[in-house]
Amino acid sequence: MIQLNPNWRKVLSREEVAQWADSRPKASFYDLWEDTIDPTWPCLAKAGGATQQQLVFAVCAVARLCLPLIPEGDERPRIAIETAEAWCRGEVTAEQVRESQALAASCATSYIREAGIFAASSTAHFTNLSVMYSSFTDDAAIVAYNAMRAGIESQIVCATLRKHLVFERPPRPKDLTVWQRLAEGGDDE
Repeated sequence: MIQLNPNWRKVLSREEVAQWADSRPKASFYDLWEDTIDPTWPCLAKAGGATQQQLVFAVCAVARLCLPLIPEGDERPRIAIETAEAWCRGEVTAEQVRESQALAASCATSYIREAGIFAASSTAHFTNLSVMYSSFTDDAAIVAYNAMRAGIESQIVCATLRKHLVFERPPRPKDLTVWQRLAEGGDDE
């Protein structure tokens, strides 16, 4: 679980996301996180308090959606994803991630099928995320964009990100009535 950054509105970095959040001033972070249908906005998760490793793991899951589109027998994109996941666990160096990223990038240039190109580009871009702190959100957005261009539906990409980036909701006040808890989507405990 990711603990919410209480100042998340102040740290939104992409102008479009900030404008969208500002257009809904009464919406909580959780409302915005669950309502977004644009998977190219991972800066919302970063603003919410997700760590670099949590974000890279989530983007790994998006890149994995593209693996079935890679020609059988080409293991470079899978290896790139697994290397970045290993970096998140502290098991490999940034240099090893760069090497696997170069392999994944080389397979992108060798494909003729459009879906395969975007799938490989997705994995290649994404493996660089773990070592490019300053441009993380832009690279993560490119991964999501390439996954969609490869034919993965935006709703599936969003659902994958939400599955791997789970924000801890604050506990509800104990003095709410049963009806108030039901009205806000809770149970009657």
